Amino acid sequence: MATVRVLGAFEVKVDGAAADLGGPRQRSVLARLVAAHGQMVPAGRLVEELWAGDAPPRAAAGLQSFVSHLRRALEPDRPPRTPARVLVTAPPGYALRLPAAAVDAWRFDALVDEAAGDDPAAARRCAEEALGLWRGPAYAEFADLPWAAAETARLDERRRLAVERRAEAMLGLGAAAEAVPDLEAHADANPLREDAWRLLALALYRSGRQGDALAALRRVRATLAEELGVDPGAALRRLERDILAQAPALEPVRPPLRLVRSDPAPAPSFFGRDDELARLADAAGSGGLALIGGDAGMGKTALAERLAELLAERGWTCAWGRASETGAPAAWPWAELLRELAAGTPPEEGQAARLGPLLDDTATVPDTGDITTGDITAGDITTGRFHLHLAVGDYLAGLAARAPLLLVLEDLHWADQETLALLGRVLARVRGLPVLLAGTFRRTEVSDRLAAALAALARHEPLRIDLTGLPPGAAADLVRATCAAGVGDAEAAAIAERTGGNPFFIRETARLLDAEGPAAATGAVPAGVGDVLRRRVARLPEGAQAVLRGAAVVGRDADLRVLAEVAGDEDAVLDAVEAGLASGLITEPAAGRIRFAHALVRDTLYTGLSRARRTRLHGRVAAALERHRPGEAAALAHHYLEAGTDAAKAVRYARAAAEEAEARFAHGAAGDLWCRAADIPGVPAPERLELDIRAIRASALGGDLVPARLRRLRAIAEARALGDPDLLARVIASFDVPMLWTNREYGTVDQEAIDAIEHALAALPPGAGPLRVRLLTMLAMELEGELDDRGRRAAEQAVAQARDLGRPELLAVALNGLYTNAYRDAAGRDERRRIAAELLDLAEAHRLGTHRVLAHLQLHQAAVACVDLPAARAHLAEGRRLAEQYGLPLFDLIGSWYEAVLHVQGARYDDAERVYRRVGDAIGRTGVWSGERGVAFIGVFCARFLQGRAGELVQETGWLARQWPHVSATADLYALALAGQGRLEEARRATEGAGPIRPDYFFDLTMSMRAQRAIALGDRELAAGCRRALLPYAGYIAGGACAVAALGPVAHTLGDLAVFLERPAEAAGHYRRAAEIAALAGAPAWAGRAEQALGGLGEPAA
Repeated sequence: MATVRVLGAFEVKVDGAAADLGGPRQRSVLARLVAAHGQMVPAGRLVEELWAGDAPPRAAAGLQSFVSHLRRALEPDRPPRTPARVLVTAPPGYALRLPAAAVDAWRFDALVDEAAGDDPAAARRCAEEALGLWRGPAYAEFADLPWAAAETARLDERRRLAVERRAEAMLGLGAAAEAVPDLEAHADANPLREDAWRLLALALYRSGRQGDALAALRRVRATLAEELGVDPGAALRRLERDILAQAPALEPVRPPLRLVRSDPAPAPSFFGRDDELARLADAAGSGGLALIGGDAGMGKTALAERLAELLAERGWTCAWGRASETGAPAAWPWAELLRELAAGTPPEEGQAARLGPLLDDTATVPDTGDITTGDITAGDITTGRFHLHLAVGDYLAGLAARAPLLLVLEDLHWADQETLALLGRVLARVRGLPVLLAGTFRRTEVSDRLAAALAALARHEPLRIDLTGLPPGAAADLVRATCAAGVGDAEAAAIAERTGGNPFFIRETARLLDAEGPAAATGAVPAGVGDVLRRRVARLPEGAQAVLRGAAVVGRDADLRVLAEVAGDEDAVLDAVEAGLASGLITEPAAGRIRFAHALVRDTLYTGLSRARRTRLHGRVAAALERHRPGEAAALAHHYLEAGTDAAKAVRYARAAAEEAEARFAHGAAGDLWCRAADIPGVPAPERLELDIRAIRASALGGDLVPARLRRLRAIAEARALGDPDLLARVIASFDVPMLWTNREYGTVDQEAIDAIEHALAALPPGAGPLRVRLLTMLAMELEGELDDRGRRAAEQAVAQARDLGRPELLAVALNGLYTNAYRDAAGRDERRRIAAELLDLAEAHRLGTHRVLAHLQLHQAAVACVDLPAARAHLAEGRRLAEQYGLPLFDLIGSWYEAVLHVQGARYDDAERVYRRVGDAIGRTGVWSGERGVAFIGVFCARFLQGRAGELVQETGWLARQWPHVSATADLYALALAGQGRLEEARRATEGAGPIRPDYFFDLTMSMRAQRAIALGDRELAAGCRRALLPYAGYIAGGACAVAALGPVAHTLGDLAVFLERPAEAAGHYRRAAEIAALAGAPAWAGRAEQALGGLGEPAA
C-alpha cells in the first residue's frame, strides 16, 4: 500500500520501500493531486499549473506520460491492462484514491477536526498526533508554485489551530503548567494572534503565575498598539479583568461523579407510583435487573429518577445511559454511562485501555490484519468483544465494592444489538453484588432484537414493572399540581378519563388548558397527546416554532451553535429557547444545549415536517454539525445520509461511524452503516464495491447472514463486470463466517458464486496464499453435499496450503471447510471427530473464540453420531456456554435443537415438539438463517412418525415439498404422510422424479426416511438400494450426524428393510443391534420397538 508524506520532505513509500517518482514535474503532478484531497483535478488545470501558462504543444501527452509512470511507481504489482486503483482517471481529469490515513496531510486535517470535540482527553490526543505528523515545512519542494503556496498557507493555519486546540484540551484536563512552554513559543511566533495570548495567559494563571499572566497580556496589548494601532479584543480584555478580580470562573472545571442525574429540569411532584417505587427499592436490596415497561409518557423515566433520588440518599452511586432513536454511536448508552462514572472514579491505566472503545470515540479495534486478503494475525474479533465486555463488568464490580450502584438504561426499545448484549454480560458479571440495573422501554415498540434480548434476560428473573394509567385520584392531583388556575372535580375527572391516566398526556393537557383559560376546561379535551402538543406548539411565535422544528431534526438534544447556524439568526434561536423553556417543551441540561422535555415532543415536531423540508433541514444540520461538532461521526453520518445531497460526505461519515462501531465490536450497527454508504446513488463502482466488502463482512459478523450473502452475490456480478480479479477475490472473501452447517439455502447450488470463485482462484497472483486458502474453503463450502467430490478436494487443498503457510487462523478456516465435507460416507464420523479435535486444540492455543465454540459443537455432533452420549453432552454444554460468553446466538440456538432430540429418545414427544417450535421461532427472530422452519418441521415429523402419526402432517409435508422441490427428501416425507392416510397412489405420484439423497449431514436421516417410503409403497428395487446405502451406517442413530432430529437407530430401519425383502435372519440381527444402540442412547421406547419387532419374527430379544 502507498503512503504519502508532504508535511516536510515530499516522499512516497509503497509497502515500506521508497518509490521512484521521477523528475520535478512528474513529482509535482502527484503533489498537486494530494493537495486536492482526493477530489478530481481537471487535466487542463494540471497542464496549466505544471508549465505555468507556457505549455508546449504536446503538454497533454506529457501529462499522460507522467501519470503512467506514477501509476507504475504507486502500484508496482498491478497486473497489465487492469484499472489503476490509486491514481485514477476521473473524467475530465485525475484523482488520488487513498485512505485518509495513508496521506499525512489528510490525516492531519481529520485529526485537527477531531480535536475540536468535547472530550478534552481525546482532543489532546488528536491534536498531539496531528502535530507529530509534521517533519518540516509543508510542500517545501514546490514552494514556488502558486497552488502549493495556497495549500501551504492553509496547512500552516491549521497547524496553528492544532497548537491552540491542544492547549485548550490541556487546560480542560488541568495540565496548565505543562501547556505553558509550547504556548509561549506559539505566542512569540504569532504575536498578533490574540487567541494564542489568551490561552497563554490563562495557562499561566492556572499555574499559579498571576503576575506572568498579566505581563503576557500587557505584552500583547503593546504589540497590537505598535503594529496595528488597535486595542486587544473583547476576549482578552475580559480575561484581564477576570484575572485581576481572581474570578472563580477562571478555575478549571473538574466534573464530580454525579450521584443522581443532574441534567433534567426539576420534575413535578411524584404522583401515583408509590407501590412501584417500593417494589424497585426492595429489589435494590438484592441487586439484579429491573425492567420498567409502559407506553410513551407513562412515567418510566420519572419513576427511575425518583428511585435514583431515593437510593442516592442511602449512599448509592447512580449513572445513566440513554438509547437514541437516531444518530448515536453504537453501544452509546453504555459509553455515556461509563464516561459519567469514569469522570468521578477513573479506571486504572490498564483497565482504561481495555475500556478504550467505550470511553473514547477515537479508539480503534485491535488490529487483526486485513481479513479480506487473508493476512490476519493472532486472536479474533469474538474474543476481543468478550474481553471488552469483561472489562466493563470488572470496572463496575470494582465500583460496587466502594458503594452500591444503580445503572439506568433508558429507551431500550431503541437500543442497538451491542447495548443489549452488554446488558446480559454485565448482569452475569455483577450477580451477587450491590448493583441494580434498571431498563426502561415502550411496550408498544418492542423490536425483534429487544424481544430476543428480553427472552434471554428472563433467566436472570428480573423484576418487571408494567406501568399503566394513574388511578383517578392521582391523575386529578397531577392536573391540579400542573395548572396554575383552579380546576374543578368534573374537569379533572374528564382529563383523567380522556388521557387514560397517562401522566405526560395529563400534564400537557393541563398546561394547554391553563394557557387557554378556564373556558377550555369545559370544552373538548384533545383526543391524543400529539394533538395536545401541536396545539401547545402553535401558541409559540412562528419563529420559535421554526427553530424547534429544526431542533427536532437535530435529535432529542441540540447544540445552540448548531441551531443558530441552521436558523441563520442567533437572536431568533435564543428567543425560541426562552419561549420553549417557558412553555415546558424543552429543558436546558447544560450551558449551550437544549433537550426536548420528552421524546414525544420531538417526535410530534419531526413528524409534522414534510419530507422535502425534513430532507433540507437534515442537510443544514449536517453542515452545522460538521463545523461545530466534527467529531460526532455517527450524527454526521445520520444527517448526511438522510439529506442525500452530498454523496461524498455521506460516505465519509458513514465510514467513520461504521469504524467507530467496529471498534466497539458492534458489527450489526457497523453493517447497517456500510450498507447505507454502499447504496448511496452516484458512488463510483470501484468505491461502492470497497464499501460492499466492508458491509458484507460486518453484516455477516453481526449475524445478518442471509442479507450479507445476497449482497455478496450482487457485488460478485459487479466485480466480474469490472474485470478486476483482485477486487473480485476480495468481494468473495468478505463473507468470512465459520459455520456449523451450510450458509446458503439448503440443497441449492449457487453456480454464479462457484464460477466466480474458480475465476478468482485462476487469476490469483503468486504470493496470495492466505487469500487462496480462503477462496478454496469458500469453494468447498459452496460444494458441500454435492454428488461429486470437488468440494472435498478443495477443502483438502485449503488445509494443506494453510499448514504450509503456518497460519493458525487460516488453518482453522480450512478445517471448518474440511469438516463440512467429511459426511460423504459412514467412516466420516471418525474423521470429523479428529478434525474437530484438531480445531479445538488450535482454537484454544491461539484464542480463536468463534472456532472454539464451533469445535465443541462439531465434537458434540460427532459424539452423537458415535453414540457416545456422555461426550456429546459435555461438548454441547461447553459449546453453548462459550457461545453465550462470546455472543454467538446462532451457535447457541442450533445447539438447543438437541434438547428436542433427547425428548424424542425419551418418548416425550409433546415436549420435543414444543422445543422444536420454540427454538425454530427463536432462530427465526434472529434473522440470521433461512432454514429454521424446515429443520424444525423435520424434527416434528420424526416424532410423529415414531408414534405412527405421520398421516397427520399431509398439509405440512406438502408445503415442505413445494417449498424445497430441489431437496428430494421432501418428497419422501410427503409420500410417508400420504401413505399414513392410505393415499398410496397419491404418494407414488408425489415421488415421481425424486432425485438422489445428498451425501451430507442429513444423509443417515433422509436415507432412512426414503427406506421407509420404499417399504410403505412396496418398492422392492428402491428398498434394496436403500439397504445397500444404509448398511455402513448400521451403528448410527438416524439423525445422529446432524444431531437435530432422530428417527431411531438406523439398524432398526435396516431390520424393517430386511423383513420387507424377506431376509428374516438378517432382520433379527439388525433389530438386536438396534436394541443395543437404544440402550446406549438411553431410549427405552426405541429398545421396546426393537424387541417388539424381534417378537414379530419369533426371535428372542437377546
